[in-house]
Amino acid sequence: MPTALPFRLAPVLIRVLSALPLLCALGACQRNQPTDELMADARRFREQGDAKAAIIQLKNVVQQAPEDAAARLMLGQMYVESGDMLSAEKELRRARDLGAAADAVLPALGKALLAQGQYDNALAEARDETNAQALALRGHALLGLNRLDEARAAFKQALLRQPDLADATLGLARAALAGNDAERANELVAQANVQNPGSVDTLRMKADLERAGQKRDAARATYERIVELKPNNVQAHVDLANLDIEAGRFKEARERLAKARKFQPNNLLIFYSQALLDFREGNNKGALEQLQQVLRAVPDHMPSLLLAGAVQLALGSNTQAERYLGQFLESNPGNAYATKLMATVALRNGKPDEALKLVQPLLKSTPDDVELLALAGEAQMRARRFTEAADLFKKASELKPDAPSLRMAHGLSRLGTGETTRAIAELEHASAGDAGPGRAGVLLVLTHLRAKQFDQALAAVDALIKQGDNPMLQNLRAGVLLGKSDVDGARAGFMKALAMDPLYLPALDNLAQLDVVSKKPEDARKRYEAALARDKKNVAMMTALARLATSQGKTAEAIGWLEMASKANPDAALPAQQLAGYYLRAGQKDKALTLARKLQATDPESTDSLSLLAQAQAESGQTAAALESYAKLAVMHPKAAGIQLRIAGLELASGRVEQALLAARKGAKMAPDNPEVAILLSGLLIEKNALLEAGALAQDWQRRQPQSPVGFKLEGDVLMAQQKPLDAVQRYDKALGLAPSGALLVALHRALQAGGRQPEADARMKEWLARHPDDQPTRMYHASALLAAGDFKGASTHYQDVLKRAPDNVVALNDLAWSLLQLKDPAALGHAERAYKLAPANAAVADTLAAVLLARGDTARALGLLQKAVTQAPTALEIRFHLAQALFKQGDRKAARGHCEQLLAQRDFKHREAVQQMLAQM
Repeated sequence: MPTALPFRLAPVLIRVLSALPLLCALGACQRNQPTDELMADARRFREQGDAKAAIIQLKNVVQQAPEDAAARLMLGQMYVESGDMLSAEKELRRARDLGAAADAVLPALGKALLAQGQYDNALAEARDETNAQALALRGHALLGLNRLDEARAAFKQALLRQPDLADATLGLARAALAGNDAERANELVAQANVQNPGSVDTLRMKADLERAGQKRDAARATYERIVELKPNNVQAHVDLANLDIEAGRFKEARERLAKARKFQPNNLLIFYSQALLDFREGNNKGALEQLQQVLRAVPDHMPSLLLAGAVQLALGSNTQAERYLGQFLESNPGNAYATKLMATVALRNGKPDEALKLVQPLLKSTPDDVELLALAGEAQMRARRFTEAADLFKKASELKPDAPSLRMAHGLSRLGTGETTRAIAELEHASAGDAGPGRAGVLLVLTHLRAKQFDQALAAVDALIKQGDNPMLQNLRAGVLLGKSDVDGARAGFMKALAMDPLYLPALDNLAQLDVVSKKPEDARKRYEAALARDKKNVAMMTALARLATSQGKTAEAIGWLEMASKANPDAALPAQQLAGYYLRAGQKDKALTLARKLQATDPESTDSLSLLAQAQAESGQTAAALESYAKLAVMHPKAAGIQLRIAGLELASGRVEQALLAARKGAKMAPDNPEVAILLSGLLIEKNALLEAGALAQDWQRRQPQSPVGFKLEGDVLMAQQKPLDAVQRYDKALGLAPSGALLVALHRALQAGGRQPEADARMKEWLARHPDDQPTRMYHASALLAAGDFKGASTHYQDVLKRAPDNVVALNDLAWSLLQLKDPAALGHAERAYKLAPANAAVADTLAAVLLARGDTARALGLLQKAVTQAPTALEIRFHLAQALFKQGDRKAARGHCEQLLAQRDFKHREAVQQMLAQM
């Protein structure tokens, strides 16, 4: 039996029933409502400014009548008004296919394409040169493609056919703005207002002009006027929010964007402006999340690509920044702001000449741009051209700050129309001053400092302090005093900087360095810990303590500080990446791999995290996984030769020479002047006995870069492969004359040895090490060569020298222990034990310690070490031989025989005779 309703309706039920009429009006209960009534509702809602309700009704129409061209046309138009340009384009094209008049479709479709930056597609739609609307659209598309003269011609043609077409008049105004003719732009806007009084587009253009002319109050009033006319006009709310962002009124900007979001929560302009706001407030991660929303929908949205480049640069992700900026500059070559950012990336990547190449063309057209002068000066300084750098910084420091001008906004307007122009202008305004006169003044000081012009540096920094003191300037001044060898004055200066800001890390670092130099590392540690006590979650201080511990050889302590930093701020990528690197260096590969996977999962777009994962996988022996990760990196950075270099190295380590050669060829094609790639490619060609091609590669380098040692080094390698060592000596000598290096000296030493000129080889090596006592790689090579030649005393002397500078060098410790063992020096045990403590998983190290223990009669412990070492390195025949000897010595002949038989199965085993003698005694 059905249950009757109670006498009093429950409150929830009352609300549901009362909502039914509204839901029905909006289409929830209208399955049988005729389409003409739905269309009438849609028109009424549109007139009332309720775009959301109108769209609902129109969707209901096309659901009932999918072939209704008029409904799809109006739906497309409503999507344009709502800012959903992707949906608009889809519906408008469908409407045209169903028979809607092209003249009715074109204006809205044109706006949708322009807003998405699809200028070429817009041109394709605007082929009818007899149609004024098509000509106006053509003009806007040409404007977006920076073809100003053609754009003006198209707008003028449109006005000849329809003199009162406000859209074309506004196009001419934008073209005037792009040409820095503000007066003409204002005249044209006034004319457009006469043609179409009260037009929102005209009001927006008027406000943009006012804003570009620094009449921000007037611009605000005009944008507010649009809101009065159209309260749900999202663009006007966004424009007002952007004005607030520019003025630093972040709270008001947030409120404006929240209001706009109520009307159109998924409007891409709102996501972009929110990203800009986050960027200004230093919330770079939040900005990136907002931008990813835009770029998923419109991958070629130029303002978002540009802002993403700026954000990634702020996050320290240079590779990602370069990717976004490169994509932007492909479509907008010569854009000043993007070029400045790209030059900054080049400087961070240690490529000053590349940065200079980027900014010099802009300096010709805008010689008084302070940011460009500062960037050019920094590039010259990094290239050690101090005179040129000082001239540039001096000029930048003397100029007044470039106030935001019409030129700044107008140059950007060439990027396109509507939202694109405004959005990029917002970014330019938001970031203005990053490299202004203050920075130029600081770099002028640094230039004098690096040129050892201490008095000029001191005068320059004192001039900056007079303009306004701060910890950075006091720290800089103290650095100048340190350059003048005034240690006490420098220490006092660093202390003054810390008095202003106790957490100012550069001054803390400098004082700590003075403590370390004074052999008081504990004082340095106490300084950092005192600062950390003021701010217990300060990741920078924890990282600094990790660096200090590393400098003292305290790897475990350094790892502890980085683990604390990562725990205190789990979202901070930098300490986690550093920690993973420490894990790798400490041999804790599993921990490194786990952390690298977590980082990559947290930020899949980060090439830094993916690169770290690939490195961890490679060092953990997961070659296939590492190759897969590097392959992903190669897709993300198709022009990065370094990635191909790593792929080639992994393939080669896996014995896949052909695949390694393929990767090396790709790398050489991407970077024909990269010496590392060329040397690897040459080595692979020699390995394949493709000596003619390797020789051609060497000759090509010599022809293109006759002052580079690389071409002669490569030719020497080919001659060595051809068994012509004395001819190779000539080439290596030539290379050394061009650019002396330890690697070239090693190649020369080997060639002299192979050519039978051992005394000369030794003399050249001795001379080199006397002049370059800190060249540890070359010293290690020489020590190894002496060890191989049986000169154990000479080898031990060089290994001891290496260990004075690097006490944790496992290879030096291990080989020194072996040398001392041959000399019957009891110190061998201490070095072998230390090496094993540092690298217990290294089979060769365990083998050396076992040999020392056997010599001292500790057979039991030696046997355990050797059994473990054979398990770790089953293909290491030398270690298996030592295990067989130990087992034989202990009396376990059965086990010894088994290992001897395995050794004899290898025909090329060099101790074959000794194994046979051992077997004969069993």
